[in-house]
Amino acid sequence: MKLTKAAEVFASLAEQAATERWSHVEYLAAVAAAEAAHTRDRRLAARLRFSHLPKAARLDEFDFDFQPSIDRKLVADLASCRSVAEGRPVMLLGQPGTGKTMLASILCRAAVEAGYRGFFTSAADLVAAVAAAYADGSFGTRIRAYTGPSVLVIDDLGLVGFDRAQAGALFQVVNRRYEHGSSTIVTTNRFLSSWAELFGGDPVVASAILDRLLHRAVVINIKGPSWRLKEHQALTEAMR
Repeated sequence: MKLTKAAEVFASLAEQAATERWSHVEYLAAVAAAEAAHTRDRRLAARLRFSHLPKAARLDEFDFDFQPSIDRKLVADLASCRSVAEGRPVMLLGQPGTGKTMLASILCRAAVEAGYRGFFTSAADLVAAVAAAYADGSFGTRIRAYTGPSVLVIDDLGLVGFDRAQAGALFQVVNRRYEHGSSTIVTTNRFLSSWAELFGGDPVVASAILDRLLHRAVVINIKGPSWRLKEHQALTEAMR
């Protein structure tokens, strides 16, 4: 029956059952619980490997005192995965180093731990992969890698500009996820008004992507200092 954990613990649990005078039902429940926990842990580990999350941070590790512009209750609500169940996008706006990627990772990990499939990718890697798939005929397979997960994080959208083909590739992903009602989390350091410039100067594509990302979206605009600059200043002071 491939009950690997049960095979590992049944003897020690039998000794405990005899010592503590468990009933047969209590013993069986303990063996079954150990196997169930092992299965959950194994599946979670597989989902975490699939997600490609760059950080293993959790919500209680985020320093809200350093970024007071962020609504703690709103982020906690997002971490409850209600937005995933509702298929709502999340937009995290802010300058580099303000915690956008960490927040996106936290929300994605919360979804993965809740049983959803999540996937983390940079915007540059996503458009490069999808654009290449157009050329080599693997578009159908590649697009499913980005449309299948319940949560997709597209990180650093705006760090580099896209040509028209790349902009079209991103639209395909965003549009299909929108049609499927899947939650997409985007981090960007660009003002939304400048997205036409970002997408090869094409305001139509920019508008179409924004229309789908902003519909029913939760938008968090982080107005605060950079963590990396803070750490750099602390290191510089320590070396004096």
